[in-house]
Amino acid sequence: MSEGPAGVQPESDIYTVLLIIATLIVVASTVYLAVCSQSLFGTWNPFSAV
Repeated sequence: MSEGPAGVQPESDIYTVLLIIATLIVVASTVYLAVCSQSLFGTWNPFSAV
């Protein structure tokens, strides 16, 4: 009833790779917007009360 050797890890499928790429894009976009907000408004949060 075993499906394979006990020490073998399953390979990453395409959905795992796409999830990792999407997460990296979201994190990079958030950092980019924070840096642009800092240069334009002088604060990391443009919605904060000045």
